[in-house]
Amino acid sequence: MTPEASVTTWRLVLLNCFIVSVAGGCAAQKRFEFVEPKMGTTFHMVVYATSQQNADRAAQSAWARVDELNTILSDYNPNSELSRLSQMTNDGPMAVPVHVSDDLYRVIERSLEASLRSDGAFDITVGPFVRLWRRSRQQNELPTTQRIEEARKSYGYQFIRLDPKRQTVQLLAPHMRLDVGGIAKGYTSEEAIKVMRLYNIDSALVGAAGDIATSDPPPGKAGWQIRLESLGGEKEPPIYVLLKGHYAISTSGDTERFVVINGIRYSHIVNPKTGLGLTDRIGVSVIAPNATTTDWASTAISVMGPEKGLAMIEKIPHAAARITMLVDGSIKVWESSRFHEFVVQAANLKMEDGR
Repeated sequence: MTPEASVTTWRLVLLNCFIVSVAGGCAAQKRFEFVEPKMGTTFHMVVYATSQQNADRAAQSAWARVDELNTILSDYNPNSELSRLSQMTNDGPMAVPVHVSDDLYRVIERSLEASLRSDGAFDITVGPFVRLWRRSRQQNELPTTQRIEEARKSYGYQFIRLDPKRQTVQLLAPHMRLDVGGIAKGYTSEEAIKVMRLYNIDSALVGAAGDIATSDPPPGKAGWQIRLESLGGEKEPPIYVLLKGHYAISTSGDTERFVVINGIRYSHIVNPKTGLGLTDRIGVSVIAPNATTTDWASTAISVMGPEKGLAMIEKIPHAAARITMLVDGSIKVWESSRFHEFVVQAANLKMEDGR
């Protein structure tokens, strides 16, 4: 059984998300797929085009856009625009405003909106904590309280000042280090979809790890079909959802990226409140009209927990979420009020797909 978009099973920590096979389609539109390692993960593109040549040209331009955004948004690359912004504003309150590119400004602006919506559960100034936690995962030891408190002096989205007229950014705490890892892949997937449209490709999917953006559905189909596997793995039946086009989905959790220190399992997702990785076994899947939103929201809900997370998602227009959590050895599930609108019964999928 070949997955639709032939997406390999994306394991973004707790949830697996992949496209289910869709048979048929318009004869004039053929399906093409492309896979490349980008941004420290695997990007997967599926396009419906009239020719291999058109599909190849669109993919090449989309890959170029992904590479361009990586040089802007990477926190691993000391020469990226994001890293240079942090380096130029080490003086905190005395830091001068720095003019930034359109992309970096938009990502920071959207990040601050996310911080306000999530009451700081999503915060791109978490960079100093992330650096400490990467070191902890490598050395298998927790950072000291002193190191965490020192990093906290450089933390807080409230210390980012934007000037939309001049398109400048000012970081008002000393030695701030921005980390946009929780929003950059969603934004990049959206931008790759935009490139496809320049080549008259209306039906496309771009996935980066657990973040998936789509344009129009495959020819002759109602939408892109996505399978979400429960936190319980093969013991629990999967959930199928249908993205009717121009929707996105992101998953967050800790199935693969975690570390056990002193007998406690810690996620790679850092809680800005503590400076440490999450210890709750939680998986989050968010659906919304754009991948920038689904990316940050799935991370934020992982930190906020089910009750606060669902309260937040209910206030985001056209968004939905499903949360699975391991509680006392059993899987507990929470769903937002709109989530059922996207769910498709497995029996209907088999009839539609001929399986």
